[in-house]
Amino acid sequence: MIRARFKANFEDFRSVNWPVKHPYWCTGYSETHAIVVAYADDIDEIKRNWPEALDIDSEEVIGYVFSDRFPKSLWFKLES
Repeated sequence: MIRARFKANFEDFRSVNWPVKHPYWCTGYSETHAIVVAYADDIDEIKRNWPEALDIDSEEVIGYVFSDRFPKSLWFKLES
């Protein structure tokens, strides 16, 4: 699994597919893009869910890390 940071659609940063498998957040905005952090299986999953994604930076991770800045979303449920 990866944790990716990328530029997405300024007007609507949400994934074009729903439901999504992993959590994501909008972390801010530039003058032209929303900045999104998302967990995914791989870069191809990011590109399927955000076809407009630019400047994708990712790292391999073992699991999700939730925090005050990246809280567990109400729509997201971890399967036990």
